[in-house]
Amino acid sequence: MLREANAIWKDGAYTGEGVISTASGVLNNSKYVFGSLTGLTTRTSPCEMLAAAVSSSMSRMVAVEMARAGIRPTQVETDTALTLEFVGEVLRIVGAHLKITARTADSDHGQFEEAVESARRECPVSSILNIDIQCEAKLVSAAAHVFV
Repeated sequence: MLREANAIWKDGAYTGEGVISTASGVLNNSKYVFGSLTGLTTRTSPCEMLAAAVSSSMSRMVAVEMARAGIRPTQVETDTALTLEFVGEVLRIVGAHLKITARTADSDHGQFEEAVESARRECPVSSILNIDIQCEAKLVSAAAHVFV
């Protein structure tokens, strides 16, 4: 199984910009930059795309592991925050904090924590990252109202 993408970078190493496209067409000449210190940009960045990849993969993996544990997921939402720090003079991703909210209609939630831990270990995206990954997870009834 292959997943493919293409990226083109133009101009300066820090002030330039690029475009990225995926074989699926979901990203099609989408603009990206190295990063924004203010966060006020309509362009994505490689780190933001990595956070999105971790979030989407973990949401699916938590659903898979919940099902294996006999808990039927109705929705799994994952927010991912990557921590970037300078290690010497090089900017590195040094950690990730995931907030996972899973919903189920089931009344037995017995092995939810184990399902989340298994998903953290088995996730095909986050498992290749050599960083500390912290998961904060909660399971709520699908009928419960969550106020944000």
